[in-house]
Amino acid sequence: MFEEIEFDAEGVTLRGRFHPAEGGARPAPCVVMTHGWGGTIRHFIDDFAEVFAAAGLAVVLYDHRGWGRSDVAAGKPRHEVDPWEQIRDYQHAITYAQSRPDVDAGRIGVWGTSFSAGHAFVVGAIDRRVGAVVGQAPFISGSRELRALVRVDMVAPTREAFAADRQARYRGEAPAVVPLVAEDPSAQAGLPSRSAYEYFFAPGGAAERDPQWANEITLRSVEYLAGYEPGWYVPQISPTPVLMVVAPADDVAPGEWALEAYERALQPKKLVTVPGDHFAGYRGAGAQIASTAARDWFVDHLLKRSEG
Repeated sequence: MFEEIEFDAEGVTLRGRFHPAEGGARPAPCVVMTHGWGGTIRHFIDDFAEVFAAAGLAVVLYDHRGWGRSDVAAGKPRHEVDPWEQIRDYQHAITYAQSRPDVDAGRIGVWGTSFSAGHAFVVGAIDRRVGAVVGQAPFISGSRELRALVRVDMVAPTREAFAADRQARYRGEAPAVVPLVAEDPSAQAGLPSRSAYEYFFAPGGAAERDPQWANEITLRSVEYLAGYEPGWYVPQISPTPVLMVVAPADDVAPGEWALEAYERALQPKKLVTVPGDHFAGYRGAGAQIASTAARDWFVDHLLKRSEG
């Protein structure tokens, strides 16, 4: 059971769902959560919200601006990912959660996955309203990611394409758009990975969960990704408790980078690993491991503290 919600993010309406805490006292601790790069909340993220709500945690779950059911600022394109806009929207979502009478404003957690796991780390470091952080299959470094995803001989042409897109936008032309995923991993795409394509388009995949989702992302989103370094903020999260859920075999947001970031994190912290690739934690046995670990972390650091 959930309530359809919308809230203002300084002129942009963000939409999503509020899951009330089941079986607990009101007001309840609340987890603020959203989806990763190029997805929507219906791409298995809503399953995690149900797990948290069943444990007595309220949940504010929303689509990023320009994605899913959320609006976009006037003059801006849909399907663009600006990490700093998304970080500020996490903060707007926290403010919305705190405004609700059924939420304990002093017990707020943030959960993110993949690209938004990086946001969760940043928000946990810069916003002390946050009482607990969970990042699943976290994005750590844009500069390293660009080098990993783009062939060496294509780095210069890619940067030239970024510049050409800026010139075209300045002339009033439409933003350049690429597929988010492609069946051929050598084709141009925001996520040039076979596992990413299967996550969306295999039977029962994310695309079936949200038939209105469009397989596209602006080229500038890739440029923004290349300059985003959320791993820098990981040591700054302390003293807020942080849980990292990492797939060591992750080849999209490489698991070894996440493990390196975890070593730089200060206490209190915890590491949980999920066998498989970047997408293993979204459904099946991997999702059970990931959602249970996140649930227990929030229960320990939000719910039990509020009851005490």
